[in-house]
Amino acid sequence: MVKILIVDDHNMMIKGLKLILAVRKDFNVYATANNGLEAIDIIKKDKPDVILLDINMPLLNGYQTLQILKSDFPEVKIIVLSMSADRKSVLNMLEAGANSYLFKNTDDKTLFIAIDEVINGKYYVSNEIENVLEEFIIGQRDNSKKNSQKLLSLREIEIAKLIMDGNTNSEIADILFLSVRTVDTHRKNILYKLGLNNTATLVKYVMENKVFLGMD
Repeated sequence: MVKILIVDDHNMMIKGLKLILAVRKDFNVYATANNGLEAIDIIKKDKPDVILLDINMPLLNGYQTLQILKSDFPEVKIIVLSMSADRKSVLNMLEAGANSYLFKNTDDKTLFIAIDEVINGKYYVSNEIENVLEEFIIGQRDNSKKNSQKLLSLREIEIAKLIMDGNTNSEIADILFLSVRTVDTHRKNILYKLGLNNTATLVKYVMENKVFLGMD
């Protein structure tokens, strides 16, 4: 069962999405929120597998919400729903950690495919902006190892330092008030971003780049 959280400030949009998703028996819309602050409160109590996230919302918009969610709950998959096809807007959301970007007028079949794809660790966007996704993926691949530390979030740098200091996942989870699973996901993301294979090489890398990472 895929647990889904819908975050949108328009109740008609939420109702429509719930009706569409109800067709799939393996989808469970367990909660909804009208803004980012409400969403974060919900996720702290019960994490979803997938979030359908609007961009234009009061109090905390989609972009701000996405940044917080990807820092504290990196394992949660996020599908952005928007009417904007602006290249910069799409790139900004992908770079902030979105797994998918769909237009709000997308059909139910496309929405189902997007959810299935992100659950399997893939990216998915509306057909009209596939070229922007390709641009994003190529940009990710072209980031050299020399510049990859710039891609680490503040949370990842914090965890990398704690790893360097010899803390286990469980100890880091206690220190930062995170789940062990979340810490493990961060650790894997750090290794991936830095092109490293294991904790030993990560410790060596951090030791050699402390000043650049802002640890000294």
